[in-house]
Amino acid sequence: MFPSTLKADRESFTARHPKVTADAEGARILRSVLMKPGSELYVERLHDRVERLTRALAKE
Repeated sequence: MFPSTLKADRESFTARHPKVTADAEGARILRSVLMKPGSELYVERLHDRVERLTRALAKE
């Protein structure tokens, strides 16, 4: 899995996603790519791990 993040300020994010109500000064977008066909066997496990990491980051 190859994760990456992008930070967007409020104006940039809402310009691209007008249906989203901004409740912060910006957003951090997480993107990940599974590169190998065999990785699909681990999608659920990887997704759970990413969710835990995201929750930990949100607490910072």
